[in-house]
Amino acid sequence: MTVEEQILETLHTLPPEQQAEVLDFAEFLRLRLKPAPQLPAADLKPLPSLEGRVPPGWKDAIYDHR
Repeated sequence: MTVEEQILETLHTLPPEQQAEVLDFAEFLRLRLKPAPQLPAADLKPLPSLEGRVPPGWKDAIYDHR
């Protein structure tokens, strides 16, 4: 007996509510097998190297050690 035949035989023994659940589960499995669409990679630019300097306008970044 093939897997398909076993599934159909088991399905016929279930009440209609459970048959609907089996159908929902089979649809879930079918959708899960579809490959997820690839998202485009972000074009990120590297952050500038500050080399210990504070950029103009960043006065809050100055540490006043007293």
